[in-house]
Amino acid sequence: MFLKLLILLYYASQTWAMCPTKCSCYLDHKGRNVVACKEGGTVGPLNLNNVSLDTEVIKITAPDDNMNTLTMSPVFQSYRRLEEIHITKSNIPQLGMHFFYGLKKLEVLNLSQNNISQPLDHNFRGLSNLKELYLDDNRIISLPSGTFRYLLGLRLLSLQRNRLEELTPRLFLEIGKLKVLKLSGNPLGILHSEVFRDIQELTFFECRGCALTKLNHDIFHLLPDLVHLDLGRNEFKNVSSDDLKDLQNLKYLKIDGNLITAIDNSTFVRQTALRRLNLSNNKISKIATGAFAENGNLTELAVAYNRISNLEFLEPLYEILEKLVLSGNHLRTESLKYLVYLNALKELRLSDCGLAEIDAEIIPKSVVILDLSENYLSTLEKEMLPLNLTTLDISGNRFRGLEEDFLTALDNTPNIKLDHNLWSCDLCHIIPLLERVNRSAVFRELLCSAPYTVKGIKLERIQRNELTWCNSPSYTASDANFFSIGRDGEVGILVASTSVFLLFLTVIAIIGALCYTNRHAARYYTHEDKIATAEWESIAGNNHSPLFGDGELNFKFPLDTIEEKKISIATIDEIKKEHTIANGT
Repeated sequence: MFLKLLILLYYASQTWAMCPTKCSCYLDHKGRNVVACKEGGTVGPLNLNNVSLDTEVIKITAPDDNMNTLTMSPVFQSYRRLEEIHITKSNIPQLGMHFFYGLKKLEVLNLSQNNISQPLDHNFRGLSNLKELYLDDNRIISLPSGTFRYLLGLRLLSLQRNRLEELTPRLFLEIGKLKVLKLSGNPLGILHSEVFRDIQELTFFECRGCALTKLNHDIFHLLPDLVHLDLGRNEFKNVSSDDLKDLQNLKYLKIDGNLITAIDNSTFVRQTALRRLNLSNNKISKIATGAFAENGNLTELAVAYNRISNLEFLEPLYEILEKLVLSGNHLRTESLKYLVYLNALKELRLSDCGLAEIDAEIIPKSVVILDLSENYLSTLEKEMLPLNLTTLDISGNRFRGLEEDFLTALDNTPNIKLDHNLWSCDLCHIIPLLERVNRSAVFRELLCSAPYTVKGIKLERIQRNELTWCNSPSYTASDANFFSIGRDGEVGILVASTSVFLLFLTVIAIIGALCYTNRHAARYYTHEDKIATAEWESIAGNNHSPLFGDGELNFKFPLDTIEEKKISIATIDEIKKEHTIANGT
């Protein structure tokens, strides 16, 4: 044992002695000599000065803000023991002819994150034992037929995030042992079955974000051994049993991020081996009750951010489903009743489902991971918590505080998320949380939302003797429903809008009436003043000096005179004269 240690130290010292400047040299977990140059900023032809010929792994990369600018040169042919070459973030524009020739032990070649635009077959000549080739994040526009024909032992080919718009026929010539093909992030639009004729042993295929508008079942007819298929973030509008009929060995299927609207009873009828299915981020409004009746091995199902309101489709999965993701579907509380029968469920995600309350018996007792974040919850009962819960996320809700018994039930739960709630740091709500500040950062980092004097302050800085009495009401389920803006709230919003409109019309009517009344009153008072002035002038005209005149005092009022005139008999001329006097003109 001691002798082995000395030998190991000897080789380590030799490796260190030959290590280039600005690089690190070490032994990896397999005991291989590794040279890693990660500082970046290198410009010019690639050179391996001071790199030991015994080196088995070379890693040349750079930080994003100090990338290399390298050109390839035939420097590797003397390093016969190389098993892996990684040259990334180095702006390599092209590969030279026969640069890797003679590296019979090379198994991994990673040239990702460069500027390569046109790989050719002679670039890879002499690499018959290469098993993995990574050309991700380059500028590859096209690949001619037989580009990889010298890579007879290739098992994995990754061409992700390039600029390929079409796959040339016979592109995969002579690499019939290929098992893994990754084409995600290329704007291919359509896949032709002829391209896949040379790689019929493929078991893993990814083409995420490839702008595909439909599934080509002729391709899958050539790939019956597919176990993993990822066609997410494309533009499929539907998927049928005929599209997938030849994929009977499929275990992992991702078709999330498409435009699928419904799943019928026969869609996955032939995928009896299916274990994981991702249907998230589609437009699915209906999943047939028997859609998963034949999927007896399905343990993980994700249907997040669709338009699902009925969970009856879960019935065939009661005894087998272990993970269920329903986040982003606006679910009514009564629709959650199917969850309680999922006896094998371990992970349940109900984030952003518009939930204002959850019945205590809804959550299956077998759950260990529970996500209730981004809802409208303000209270939870301790009876809802499964006994073996390891993760609980109730962040982004409307909690103002948590009860002592609820927190006691969480004492043995190692992972808890409570942030982004409406924590009210007063004597009515925060005491149970405040008493746990010294136990975990989860409690210490909580931010107070009320009262105003402590808003934005971390709970760890709050002293109990500084707490005030509560002075605002707690949120209720009905309040939360008011804030929930989903499909179920559209009618409420319409009613509220109509009420506001009617109120507006009422206010306008009242204002109009007041304006009319004021104007009428103004005209009335103006005429009254004129009448009063006329009467006074009439009195003054008939009694110029009633107190100081020479005649007898007359105690008759002018109105009495007018009344007498109205009942007396007179000629037409007299009536006209009297009318003129009465109006003061």
